[in-house]
Amino acid sequence: MLLKASHSRIAARKICLILVMGGFLSACAVTPPHHGVPPSPNARLYAYLVAHGMARGAVMSGQIKPQNIQQIAAVDLSAQKAVFTALERQTSRDNIKADTALTDFLDALPH
Repeated sequence: MLLKASHSRIAARKICLILVMGGFLSACAVTPPHHGVPPSPNARLYAYLVAHGMARGAVMSGQIKPQNIQQIAAVDLSAQKAVFTALERQTSRDNIKADTALTDFLDALPH
């Protein structure tokens, strides 16, 4: 009889330990770690303004040839529209489109 009570206590302790450890682990999985300051919703706008300034500087310094200015202007306009749409709607789909348009804009600039 004493042996049965001892086994049931050990089993109960194991179950409690499993539940407590599971609780700790689930809390870790549910709460993602936060590092630093969350990005501003205007970050894409700032990135666009920097890229636009880079394009203007490249045109003014002659790094972009006159025959390529129309292409740069088209990519610039596309990025501008995508960024303003993302700012207005704040959906992940529009944010991805804006990121892609900004990447295309930066890729079109001389390196």
